[in-house]
Amino acid sequence: MSAPALSSPHYRRIAEMLRLTLASGALRPGDRMISARKLAEREQVSLPTALEALRCLETEGLIVARPRSGYFVQQISTVPSSHSSSGPVSVSMSALARSLFSSAETRLVPLGAALPDPAWLPTATLQRALQAAGRRLDAHGQSYSLPPGRADLRSKIAARAAQWGAQFGADEVIITAGATQALRLALHAVCQPGDIVAIEQPAYFGTLMLLEDLGLQALQIPTDPVEGLLLEPLAEAIQHHQPAAVLASPTVQNPLGASMPVARKQELVTLLESAGIPLIEDDVYGDLAGEGQRPPACKAFDRNGNVIYCSSLSKTLAPGWRIGWIAAGRYHDQVLQARMAGDWAGSPLLEAAASEVLASGDYDRHLRRLKTRINQGVRTIITQVRASFPAGTRVRAPAAGFLLWVELPQHTDALEVHRRALEKGIGISPGPLFAPEAELSHYLRLNCANPATPQLLSAVDQIGAICHQLLPQADVAWISDR
Repeated sequence: MSAPALSSPHYRRIAEMLRLTLASGALRPGDRMISARKLAEREQVSLPTALEALRCLETEGLIVARPRSGYFVQQISTVPSSHSSSGPVSVSMSALARSLFSSAETRLVPLGAALPDPAWLPTATLQRALQAAGRRLDAHGQSYSLPPGRADLRSKIAARAAQWGAQFGADEVIITAGATQALRLALHAVCQPGDIVAIEQPAYFGTLMLLEDLGLQALQIPTDPVEGLLLEPLAEAIQHHQPAAVLASPTVQNPLGASMPVARKQELVTLLESAGIPLIEDDVYGDLAGEGQRPPACKAFDRNGNVIYCSSLSKTLAPGWRIGWIAAGRYHDQVLQARMAGDWAGSPLLEAAASEVLASGDYDRHLRRLKTRINQGVRTIITQVRASFPAGTRVRAPAAGFLLWVELPQHTDALEVHRRALEKGIGISPGPLFAPEAELSHYLRLNCANPATPQLLSAVDQIGAICHQLLPQADVAWISDR
């Protein structure tokens, strides 16, 4: 009798979890792995599914099967962010970021910046909305928009959030200059200099720069490339280090593209509420998830105001408008005070135009087109990477979003790849940008939200050629994580 059909998501998820265990240092070469039967019981899957997960690791050379003895650790994986948290660390990212983006004014092939190509934005719609808002506001459009921001825009934001289950009203929303300002306000409201903030690992480099600027320490929590922030290491880190806050992107994480399952989001909210630790939720890519209705953010499960929800239109609609927002729950007053004390004035014209787009239905139509283009863009870049990068490269199609996280063969210096690509007029984001330490030195993040022009495809080929130059003896078979 043939074995029952396997559920690919289950065995791949379990295999990824096992890789994380290996990379954490909990098991050393020669140690016995968990048995297939116990693994099946623990993960509540069939025995064939557990066996398939173990065989994945055996195929990769991470474990070895010994007759009548089980599986044993052979080597340690190097999956990104898969090591356990070793404690809080000070962050020093500014010098690296300055050196990498000093040529931002030059026109580069845009594989580095996390923005959709302007050709994919609804320019005509945005211009119409600006004109309509200008006529409606007349001279008042040239004045200030005082905190918390225009009521019509705040109302539209709250109404859209209610569609995926959020329970905050317009009076709880504060308009900000993009999501970065929202995150800064959230950190300012709940942290003091020297405090510890738990973050995903790898993490968006803008988050790391914020922590550095505010004098905060980063406590890195292992993050699964499929399921996002891992709750078990987070719970352990809370016990040992008591962070002042957790800052995470549970939906479409940057740079991995991971999204936590809904049940795990609920568990995260419950865990932090019971620990008395606020969750700062960066949901800037959330609208790119889901085929139709987007999945709920963690804020949907917040009943006590412990989730500080931050988002913007920068990654989906109008990056240059700098329209962001924060729904800070029980921390609303502190955030509003910080907003008024800092760069407090917004643009009434841009806020009114954003409200116009959200109210008209144009935004949802644009999102459908954008997600279709992004899906095609991701497939195109993956195909090109597989054709031109060295053997041993790992690439995983993200479940949503347009960021592709690429693992190069070991000992390939991503910073050197970046430097040589820059000389050719190509922008990429090297792995060290996404962690305070150097364990991501052979990773790249590529932006797939661009038309597949001959110039773009040639740029990917050129990056592959650079990688070949830096690793002339690559002889490891291609690894595909689909």
